[in-house]
Amino acid sequence: MAWEAEGLYPWASCIRSEPVALTTLKSLDAEIKQLEAQKKLVEKRDSEVPKALAVLQMYAKVLTPAQRRQMAKLIGQAVKVEGAGPDKTAKAASKVRKLGKVAPKFRLPDGTTWTGRGLTPKVFVAWLKSAEGKDWSAANPGERFPGAVGKKAATKALKKVGKVARKVKTVPVRKATKKAAKKAVRKQG
Repeated sequence: MAWEAEGLYPWASCIRSEPVALTTLKSLDAEIKQLEAQKKLVEKRDSEVPKALAVLQMYAKVLTPAQRRQMAKLIGQAVKVEGAGPDKTAKAASKVRKLGKVAPKFRLPDGTTWTGRGLTPKVFVAWLKSAEGKDWSAANPGERFPGAVGKKAATKALKKVGKVARKVKTVPVRKATKKAAKKAVRKQG
């Protein structure tokens, strides 16, 4: 057509000049009828949902908490059942442990600290491979890294030394006093 070539009507290319095949029209008509039938079923279902909800609400008062949970599972919702105790999510949240800060166990000369938990930090591995780290590990065999001397570490060390000292002092004294007491009894008797 002449007006198409001139570009007067750009939408004119969308218009078909050939007739549409009769089979495609029939198939389109059948598909429209099928979709209309589905629409009627959906509308019918949507109109019945409020009725079903009313029935469920009426019987909800009679159901046990276990039956309510089962209904909620069927529906696919997480519903808190009254009288069944606390919600599972609330119970799980209350069981979560709150971890406090952990005192550092190791401290490098540059001030970097590590608690000794988890993987060894790259800084510590690099320090151990350095000349300073090699010298330190040669001077302190059996230790991984320099200890973090803090308030907790110092008190732990003192307690440990105190316990060892008490054991050493008390064990011989007790034995000696028992032996002396036995000797004294024998001499008297």
